[in-house]
Amino acid sequence: MSLDLTKFKEFVFGNLIDKPYKAFAYTKDDLVEVKPDCEFSIRYITRTAEDNGCELLVDKRDLENIEEPNAITVGDTTATVFYQEKEFICGDHMVVIRAPWMNKYLALYIVAILNNEKYKYSYGRAFLKDRISETIIKLPYKKKSDGTPFIDDTFKYNSEGFVPDFCLMEDYIKKLYCRPIMTSNVSKNTCLNTSLWMEFKLSDLFVLKGGFYNKKPEHSSATGNIPFLASTESNNGVTEYYTLEDIYSWNKTGSPDDTLDNKLFDGNCIAVTVNGSVCNAFYQTERFTCSHDITSLYLKNCTLDVYVAQFLCTIIMNEKYRWSYGRKPHDIKKFGSSIIKLPVLLDDNNNPIIDSKKRYSKNGYIPDFDFMRDYIHNLPYGDKIEIS
Repeated sequence: MSLDLTKFKEFVFGNLIDKPYKAFAYTKDDLVEVKPDCEFSIRYITRTAEDNGCELLVDKRDLENIEEPNAITVGDTTATVFYQEKEFICGDHMVVIRAPWMNKYLALYIVAILNNEKYKYSYGRAFLKDRISETIIKLPYKKKSDGTPFIDDTFKYNSEGFVPDFCLMEDYIKKLYCRPIMTSNVSKNTCLNTSLWMEFKLSDLFVLKGGFYNKKPEHSSATGNIPFLASTESNNGVTEYYTLEDIYSWNKTGSPDDTLDNKLFDGNCIAVTVNGSVCNAFYQTERFTCSHDITSLYLKNCTLDVYVAQFLCTIIMNEKYRWSYGRKPHDIKKFGSSIIKLPVLLDDNNNPIIDSKKRYSKNGYIPDFDFMRDYIHNLPYGDKIEIS
């Protein structure tokens, strides 16, 4: 089922839901962590962007402010949005959203839309209760059997009387479901011993290329198949698709540099966000175009593949904490001087093998790309990663 967003109508989110409220805030130090098999466990939801907002499981005995299930939670200072199917408790700065129509499928649809608004709430601008209620979202609207809009004369949801088509939204999410993904890889200890890893500078490992556009351009033709990358944490960095005609038509200056060469980037590289939501790393298999918020990393002296790329993406994103509090790796030279640690080739005595040509490091260390490749491939579900 495809969605034609051009035929959607705008709704004020606050008209669709009960009044959002601030959840009672438990302090982590006052809670007792338990294991998943504990019969008294409850989910502790915080502003984390991982594990559906669940920071840990805690003992719910003696806790009084337990939230009922079937709710959307929002971390107001981080704009992290998740659906909570089971009862939960919250940490600080958590907003709870409820609605009479809410179920798992509709909530997942709405969560996806609210997460698409996240870019508006960076730079210290919190997603507070009032802003949540005032958010404008586009939704499919209910129609009569003859195809004309169904109009609600109470104007409950929309100033023009349009009513969200909750059935269509629910069916859309249900049809996205598929059979569980199976893996033949056996779960095992995947902890890494990093004690023998060595430091590498990004500019020694990669050729770095900065993005082209100051902002996402407007379409001049139909939606195409060339990805446009910008500052985002989702969808492998892609925020839009364009055609070659679109790209040809942009920024015509008549200068010799105004060609596709500086607008299109070759695939088989790692694209890293360097502005806004910084240090998100995504492997790109195909050619793409991108904004100034992206720096593309092309591996030197070795062919990149999806397994090595996924390993490197994880290592790069592990450095995200270095770019908090307004620091941005927007300058290519500055970003290229960043240091990451990687496994290296070792001799029989566990000493690093030194490359006399120093192709990857000024110290001559050689990244162990075979180890990286095998590690990712042998992870649970690693056998499902496809090489395009």
